[in-house]
Amino acid sequence: MVTVNNVVLEDEELMSYRDSFLSFQNMLLNEENFNNDNLQVLTNILAFMKAGTKPKRKKNFKAYFENIDINKAKDLTDLLQELKVAVESGELESINKQKNELITQGMLLITKSYLEMFSLGRDSREVQDTKNFDTTGEVNVLHNYSKWLYEEVNDLVTEMADTYQNSSLNQDLVRKFVYEFKRFLNGRLLLKIIDIGTKQIIGVPIQLTKYGYKILPHPFLKSEWELSRPIETLNNKERIKVGDIIAVNFAAVRNEHFISSLLYVDFDGAEVVPQTLHQALLEYVDTEYIEKAYEVFEVKKQDDEMIKSLLTKKLLDTSAEVRQLLSDDLNQLNEIREAISKQNEKITEAEETLEENRKDWNRILKRIDELVKIDELDGSIRQVDNSFEKLEYIPEQFISNLQSLFYHNDNQHLIYKLGIIKSFVYALQANILTILAGPSGTGKSSIVHAFASAVENVEVRMIPVQTSWTDTQDLLGYFHPMDKAFVPTPFMEALAEAAMEENKSKLFLICLDEMNLAHIEYYFSEILSAREEKTQSLRLYPKRHWNTAKIILTEGTASLERQQNARELIDLYPPVFRIPENVRFIGTLNMDHTVKPLSPKVIDRSFIMEINHLTFQEKEDIKSNLQKLTGKIKMNYELFEEFVLDAESISDAIEKIEEISLLFKDFPNASLNSRGYKHIRNFLSYTKDEIEKNEMIDFIILGKILPRIEIKRMEIDSNSNTILQKLLPYPLSYEKFNRMLNTKHTVNFW
Repeated sequence: MVTVNNVVLEDEELMSYRDSFLSFQNMLLNEENFNNDNLQVLTNILAFMKAGTKPKRKKNFKAYFENIDINKAKDLTDLLQELKVAVESGELESINKQKNELITQGMLLITKSYLEMFSLGRDSREVQDTKNFDTTGEVNVLHNYSKWLYEEVNDLVTEMADTYQNSSLNQDLVRKFVYEFKRFLNGRLLLKIIDIGTKQIIGVPIQLTKYGYKILPHPFLKSEWELSRPIETLNNKERIKVGDIIAVNFAAVRNEHFISSLLYVDFDGAEVVPQTLHQALLEYVDTEYIEKAYEVFEVKKQDDEMIKSLLTKKLLDTSAEVRQLLSDDLNQLNEIREAISKQNEKITEAEETLEENRKDWNRILKRIDELVKIDELDGSIRQVDNSFEKLEYIPEQFISNLQSLFYHNDNQHLIYKLGIIKSFVYALQANILTILAGPSGTGKSSIVHAFASAVENVEVRMIPVQTSWTDTQDLLGYFHPMDKAFVPTPFMEALAEAAMEENKSKLFLICLDEMNLAHIEYYFSEILSAREEKTQSLRLYPKRHWNTAKIILTEGTASLERQQNARELIDLYPPVFRIPENVRFIGTLNMDHTVKPLSPKVIDRSFIMEINHLTFQEKEDIKSNLQKLTGKIKMNYELFEEFVLDAESISDAIEKIEEISLLFKDFPNASLNSRGYKHIRNFLSYTKDEIEKNEMIDFIILGKILPRIEIKRMEIDSNSNTILQKLLPYPLSYEKFNRMLNTKHTVNFW
């Protein structure tokens, strides 16, 4: 106990926050979410914390905060600001997260200290030492649990027991108990893990007493008070082991079937507590310090290790006096520290003499060096090579020239049939998601790079898909609320690069390599949906962060890093990001048992191309007709997207494709829809003449209709001969459908 300065206790300004602190304590202890009605309370608490943590504090705030760890108080102030922002935006998940974090970091203790100081519930002249406000409450839970149950909450516990016997225990009673229990524990509970099975993790509540850790009995049942959670819902379950003691946040249980357990425990936010003194001390000091700690705390070898561990850790965390006692007997170490401190002061003085702009440039140059090293490691540096021969773009010869350049431009001597190259190019021009399927080594990824090597103003960005991708954040990135920065993925960086003004005349090919290692419709869903809109855009984060970034840049007083983050938000990653028109999406996939099948949604929005191995004779025949060409064809994005044929010129081809599509009208998802017809109209508009237009009908059937088919063999048998007869003019599709029919159960493309 310490005596508080009378001036502080009688200060009207400090006293004026009393009602706000009382309301704030109730908000933290209750399970209801914060709402707009609480904003004024939050604003008042923030004002109090900010006034007490300013470098130049008023005399009364300085007197109150003089024994408080200001850095810890600043961290709490930042958390309060985040909570206020979350309440203003109504983001429930963020509200609960910030609320739990405030409890974990010890906000309940500083709230309690303030209320006790200003005559709420005890003598206003003596209060607890506020230097310990940043513990999580374990040290202060030394009251007798049984005394608390049978004296302070006896009526409530009795009512709970009676209603439980009558099968009428309800949520209101449980919430009242949890509210009081949180006050008793200062918001955090200690659990000992007793079992981790295949289905659930189980722990029992415990209390630290002078006799060691003791299991807390259930408030009104004679059975052991066990708290559990399904193991499959637990994140990072491998970090918790049987026998561990963990500090956790908790709330009232909501499941009526388990209402007698009273508590729902947040195992995900658990903090594992050391159980030996040696383990606790080693987090802070070396072996020599540990020996001194034993002497200072008069620890005997036979003493209970579990009691000593938690007490010692928290004292080392929070007590400057303990740290001073430990260091008094280490004169030599202190001398070393003093020498280091003097050296640091000299360094600090030298840094302060530098002009601010020189400091900024130094940081910028260091960052550039880091980025250069990263780029060199991942191979992302792309030197501009202007030494290649520039070839004129001749529409009628474009595809045949590409075939020659694919072979002669690279040491791999890539060989593709003309039909494959045409399908690939026209699908890109039509802006259809182009999926390249086939066995390994057939050149699926290579054709993408080869196109960029053969055509001017084409950039390729390869994005390897990971098996762990489950949602849009894995593909695009996320907003970091603490840094006020958007953290992009390589995919999002490629989109931002394509959107730059200086790149508008370039074609960007973003290729998702082995895209079906994860479920495409999960991580790619937002892209698929955006591409159906007239204005193709992605929502990256709430707009208020963008407005904040504009204020940061306007004021110019924030740190260089914070200003850089704000600049990136403004220039590269606005809250609503428009997908650039000069971007084309490509995917490669290997169809085997290790990958995810394509869903009808993905197939409907794609052009499927099978690339298979060529025979020796096929390669020789192609090579004999190749011109000797190297270099790049002169082209830009504007030229690349120009149509060749109008709607009237391709209407007859559309009718032929529709005739084939209608053969499958009685089977779900098998015939083309309006989206599919839009795709093929755009595709055919880039063919060069009548002959090529009719030739590509076969490839369209192969890439847009046959992949949609997934029909039971018995349902299609009666129509199979009719379909084959209609496919006779289209040899590739005829051969493929014939192979599809050679199955016992289901006729499908894959």
